[in-house]
Amino acid sequence: MSAAAPDIRRPFGRIEAWFFGPVPVHAMVLNRLILGSVLFLHAASRVPEFGVVYGSASGAWSEPFREFARSMLAPQLAIPLLPVVDALAQLAPEAREPLLVALYAGLLASSLAFTLGLHTRPAGCVALALHMLFVAVHPFADWSWARMVAPFSFYCILSRAGDYASLDAWRRRRRGHRPLPSGRAPAWPMRLLQIHVAAMYFHAGFARIDDPGWLRGDVLFEALAQTLFGRFDLELVQWKPAFARLSRAVFLLEPAATFLLWIPGVRTLCALALLAMHLVLELLTQVGWWNYIMIAGLLAFLPPAWLARLLPGVPPPAAALTRPGAPR
Repeated sequence: MSAAAPDIRRPFGRIEAWFFGPVPVHAMVLNRLILGSVLFLHAASRVPEFGVVYGSASGAWSEPFREFARSMLAPQLAIPLLPVVDALAQLAPEAREPLLVALYAGLLASSLAFTLGLHTRPAGCVALALHMLFVAVHPFADWSWARMVAPFSFYCILSRAGDYASLDAWRRRRRGHRPLPSGRAPAWPMRLLQIHVAAMYFHAGFARIDDPGWLRGDVLFEALAQTLFGRFDLELVQWKPAFARLSRAVFLLEPAATFLLWIPGVRTLCALALLAMHLVLELLTQVGWWNYIMIAGLLAFLPPAWLARLLPGVPPPAAALTRPGAPR
């Protein structure tokens, strides 16, 4: 059941309407599909090397490694799972290995169920907990995206993203239940996602504001020249001026996005520029699933009518949302 619409005539009523009022659900549905796929595909890609990364042979269960991991994860979302990992570390390898395999199978199953929208919220909670458990086991096996996907996925779990374009919706129709009346849902999970995305650009943009490499425009070229980050082994010297211009564009765009993403007249243009930036970075660099996660978050800033075309089975945004004073 949806709550009554906030009264925008009261003090702070417009803020309350913006944060709690109904908004189109399309952005959160697409986030569930993208982020759930990231969780599942990453876990699936690690199956061939599971024993090397998480097994007893990896060294992840030695006491020095566990101490170092605890110090690294202290400010991270994985910290509640550290006691579970410590308990696993006390087990004999022959007892720990089958338990880890069972937990990893649970991660694969729950992340796939979350992506497809089968028992969406319980599956999402299980997938997120197991994902962070394996992050806590070996926090150095992935890029920092492995931790950043957690809050973004949690916002999807809190939303009604599983009510549409999902197996839950199909099962509801099969049982003869009436479909949900519109493609709208309370705004606050999407607002948390938007605030988090803007905060990330604030941190990334202003943290490098006095970095000499960024000021010179050398960062992207130097990253691509390294086999650690560059996707292709190419001779790039002749492209250095172009990469310098691209680096300076990123240097200006990210801190500006902190503010431009909230201005209706330029929000869409700014989001499209950021999407283009992440697509180019994904084409040229290897940074795990980071760009896909940011692309998913940026969808929350695009016009709902655009996103509705990607989800033909979801009711289109209601025309009532375009009236003056309505939350967008």
